[in-house]
Amino acid sequence: MGETLYTQLDAFLIYFFRLADNPMLGYLSGIAVLALGCVILGELSMGVAYRWNHVFLARDSRSLVRLQNGSLRALQARDKEGYQALNREANDAFGKLFFTQVALAAASLWPLPFAMHWLQARFGEVVFALPITLPPVGDSVGYAFTFIPMYILVRILFGHVKGRLPFFRGIRALQAREQQTGEKMLSFTDVFHPPAQPKAKS
Repeated sequence: MGETLYTQLDAFLIYFFRLADNPMLGYLSGIAVLALGCVILGELSMGVAYRWNHVFLARDSRSLVRLQNGSLRALQARDKEGYQALNREANDAFGKLFFTQVALAAASLWPLPFAMHWLQARFGEVVFALPITLPPVGDSVGYAFTFIPMYILVRILFGHVKGRLPFFRGIRALQAREQQTGEKMLSFTDVFHPPAQPKAKS
């Protein structure tokens, strides 16, 4: 079963490398399609993971804002112990939220190892000569030299259009709604140098 699936996937992917008569053009078009597939699968995975966990993320984010604001107000009131306690909790909440967001971002990268493994099997012996010798890499490079920059480029381009796609547009709307709930995070300036209120007319 697994071998049959791999064979079908291999046949599907290699098809795009054979679209053009020119071998180099065919290779680049195949690399672009593979990179696009990795980006789409990764972004969908990250989106699904966010939808499953958005309630917990929103809760942790509100908790962080509350603790951060509380620590600034305690500092304003010169409550040193209260400030230190709240600031310590805020740092813990920030660390928890940060690593959760890192895990979500990592969910978008899982297709890359599979793509690199397939490229190694198909193009591991293919080398591209460089016009000059570069000390770190020598006078030739392999498939990674073409695939990784293509992946980065496709990811950037996809980022400009994904907000127009229904699935990702729904996620952005969900994020916007969650940002509108709860209190606003205060800055040092908001607490210690608030803007002057306009004087009432007599």
